[in-house]
Amino acid sequence: METVFVIYRSNGEDFRFDHDYFASQHLPLVRKAWEQYGLQSSTAVYPKSEGDIVVVAVNEFRDEHAAIAAFSSSESEAVMSDVVRYTDLTPIRLRGVPFTY
Repeated sequence: METVFVIYRSNGEDFRFDHDYFASQHLPLVRKAWEQYGLQSSTAVYPKSEGDIVVVAVNEFRDEHAAIAAFSSSESEAVMSDVVRYTDLTPIRLRGVPFTY
C-alpha cells in the first residue's frame, strides 16, 4: 500500500477554499481519474485545530507503482487544473511510507 497525502495549508492571509466543491466535485474527479491506476480510496480530513492545515486528502494506492502511474497519467492534467476551481492555495504532496513495529 502507498499513501499520498495532499495537504492544503493556509497562507496566513485571506484565502479561498470551497469545501463543498472539494468534497462533491474534486474528490469524485480524483477517483474517476486514478482508480484505473490503482487508487483504492480517497478521504478528506478537516482538522479542527487552530493550526494552518485547511484540509488533507489521504489517497491510498495499491502500491508505489500505482501512485506514480496515477500522478504521471494524462488524466492528472484534469485533476490538477481543477484545483483553481475550489482554492487559491498551493497543494503540497507527501508520500507516506509504511513501516512495522
